[in-house]
Amino acid sequence: MPVSDPHDQMMVIALGRLGMREFDLGSDADLNFVLPDDAAPDMQFWTKVARRLIDILTAYTGEGVLFSVDTRLRPNGREGPLVQTVSRYLEYFGGKAEAWEGISYMKSRTVAGNIEAGTRFLNQLQEVDWRRYGQNGRSRADLREMRYRLESEQGEANPLKAGFGGYYDIDFALMFLRLRAAGIFFKVLNTPERIDIIERMGHLDPEDAKLLRDAAILYRAIDHGLRVYSGHAEGRLPKSEVHLRTLAALVQRWTPDHLHDQPLPVELAQIQTGTRQFFKRLFS
Repeated sequence: MPVSDPHDQMMVIALGRLGMREFDLGSDADLNFVLPDDAAPDMQFWTKVARRLIDILTAYTGEGVLFSVDTRLRPNGREGPLVQTVSRYLEYFGGKAEAWEGISYMKSRTVAGNIEAGTRFLNQLQEVDWRRYGQNGRSRADLREMRYRLESEQGEANPLKAGFGGYYDIDFALMFLRLRAAGIFFKVLNTPERIDIIERMGHLDPEDAKLLRDAAILYRAIDHGLRVYSGHAEGRLPKSEVHLRTLAALVQRWTPDHLHDQPLPVELAQIQTGTRQFFKRLFS
């Protein structure tokens, strides 16, 4: 039987959109399950708990599925145990993990289980990230390479996210600025809040911060609008004039007035150009 001490409870860590509090229609829940070292003898029990939780969240019901769950961002991916201890995580990310794996945990939070212990664990993990990628100066080259690789592999299929000047330009820029500034754990994680924090720390000029804020809001509004009217993420503006008008009307509900001055494709193109120019300046 598992120990009853609440400090030995499993920690459920959310990454990606759920971790950033930007979960949307049709988003996958990126979840990982972490156990305090003292609870390692109860690993079999907690693994059953984790599998049961995944089964509940992904079960087909008369009203559909709650959401899909992705657990591949754990140490060693699919090959690694579903539930792993704090020590195993710290050891893996301290030496073996690829840069993209460690950086993924810069957008994470504890959503269930021992929240206090989970927050301490993520703080430790992100300090490891900072030592590996921020303190030694590797982050600029690593992030630039990762970003352009994603553009090459995914940009054509999903230009709004991975293409020229897409959302990934913002995301990678914010990760770099955070690593360069200090190894600190952000308790607020959505993109506009990340921009605000980095600007207040003096690592973003007000003009650049405004550009990134507008871009982030516009990209998220377009993505949400596409999901609302189509039921899934399209990754690009619709070709049909009717669908484009529908999307533009939805986007206007969630964006400030100054982003409505021009037709949506024109406004988007300007945002993409400005975002890429900022990205190139930052990573040159």
